Amino acid sequence: MYMAAFDHRRSLRRALSAIGTDVGPAHINELKLIVWHGLKQARPRVAGDAEVGVLIDRGNTRIGREADAAGVRVALALEESGSDTLRPDAAAAVLRRELSALRAGFGKVLMRWHPDDPAARKRRQLAALHEINDIVLDSGTDLLLELLIHPGAHDGLDVSSAPPHTDSVLAGLQRAAAEEILNSGISPALWKMDGHSNAQEAAHLDALVGSARQDAGILILGGGSDIGGLRQMFSCRDGNERYRGFAVGRSIWQEPILALCNRQTTQADAEARIADNFLAVVDAFESMDRTVCA
Repeated sequence: MYMAAFDHRRSLRRALSAIGTDVGPAHINELKLIVWHGLKQARPRVAGDAEVGVLIDRGNTRIGREADAAGVRVALALEESGSDTLRPDAAAAVLRRELSALRAGFGKVLMRWHPDDPAARKRRQLAALHEINDIVLDSGTDLLLELLIHPGAHDGLDVSSAPPHTDSVLAGLQRAAAEEILNSGISPALWKMDGHSNAQEAAHLDALVGSARQDAGILILGGGSDIGGLRQMFSCRDGNERYRGFAVGRSIWQEPILALCNRQTTQADAEARIADNFLAVVDAFESMDRTVCA
């Protein structure tokens, strides 16, 4: 599953605001349509039986319809954007209706997990996840859980400046968090997680996910990295069958979109660059040298 993620909301508005571009919802949706057009150009050049997917936020119904018609899997973001505490983005009935309109899609949830959080807060987070998971199942779609492991305990402060976990530590924390989620009774069809260079540690998560759900898979997120950084992240898939693809966003579209907004390129060129960038990520995933993995 090769997925282009452009469900970014607050982060995209910040990037556009920094260059003085209109950040109204209508304009942002127009830009996301350009990303979709670029992906459509790339799709026929994706070889083999790999599935192509898009991860979008609510309100981009045209993209959802066109992707469905083109046989592209659609994942719809269901969580409130930018919140450290998990909350649904709309009423349950609204989310069920929008998910039910997808041909064969996913309900996507981003959960920010602080390993050192008190047990009570973890229970609240898991309760919110159960609420959204029920909505997903009721709509006849599958759950795509994006699990972000944050350094330090939740304290209401911005943790983005905290030093990242080392690869070995991150892999262990991912496994521990996944185990808590699975033990709570939720077994996603797809997990979306940070990649790293430790394939041996990743094997433990691979086995855990597979033991809970035989058809489950893991997508590696990009975090805005360049191709070199993505290759390192993708190396955790070495020998691990459930690392079945990626969900990469800013690495594919941010530079062309910002260049377009700065009037440094044309829409046609921006779409072509997005297509080329997507195919470069596919190539990085498929051609990663497995002999050098940790």
